[in-house]
Amino acid sequence: METINIIFNMKTMKLIIAMTVLTTASSAIAEVKTSETKPYKYGMHLNIDKLIKLEYLRTAPAHCGTIPAEITYEDSTGEVHIVEYLYPDTSGCAH
Repeated sequence: METINIIFNMKTMKLIIAMTVLTTASSAIAEVKTSETKPYKYGMHLNIDKLIKLEYLRTAPAHCGTIPAEITYEDSTGEVHIVEYLYPDTSGCAH
């Protein structure tokens, strides 16, 4: 009976640890999704400590011109920011 209790307690502890990790991870993901997107302005100070995501918002696979892009990053205080800017896409340009 004592062995069953020990096994049960180990399984319970593993479950509690797994749930804690998942809760922490989902909180971080939720924080990224709820950050307000700001447009980039020339000379804007970006305090980038950790890059989270860089995304090019193409409307077509091949484009010649500027396209919107977003950078999601964490600053040195741990706050998450999303900045939208224009990216020169030359994938569809004839050279």
